[in-house]
Amino acid sequence: MEEPPRYRYMPEELWSTPDLKGVDPRKVVDYLLAALSDELLAYHQYVLTAFALKGPNSMEISEEFKKIAEDELNDHFMKLAERLQDYNVDIPDFRDFWKLSRCKQPALPSDPYDIDAWLKAAIEAEECAIRFYREIYDYVRDKDVRTEELIEHILSDEIEHYTLFKNLLSRAKS
Repeated sequence: MEEPPRYRYMPEELWSTPDLKGVDPRKVVDYLLAALSDELLAYHQYVLTAFALKGPNSMEISEEFKKIAEDELNDHFMKLAERLQDYNVDIPDFRDFWKLSRCKQPALPSDPYDIDAWLKAAIEAEECAIRFYREIYDYVRDKDVRTEELIEHILSDEIEHYTLFKNLLSRAKS
């Protein structure tokens, strides 16, 4: 079967939103597209992890990964997609998510019983997300209030996810 043509999600012209004060709308859109891509890749990583884990405490830890995966997709991804719509930008072609991502999925362990290694990969992903959302926040702060509030919300969640994974790391050993 032949690969279908790519979906054109980026319009010729971005819509301007009245809440922008001194930011480049194209740069905001680039940030939002990268964040959207990161969220989809995080969702995939966490669902994959939830189903891959084996051994002691794996059921409990898998459930935590599933909950966080839901946050990544049903909260963060969806809100970023809605904000992109304010600029007349659609969700990217699926094949472009990896290229657009700023926080590529870290290398995942091959041993499903090495729960610590899976948690460390999640911690690495969350550390990257926190750094990237801080970068976006610094760019839009006081200049794009709607994006600023969205990024503040997501950043807070990512810090919670990071903390949970760090706490699970110590419990995975028991």
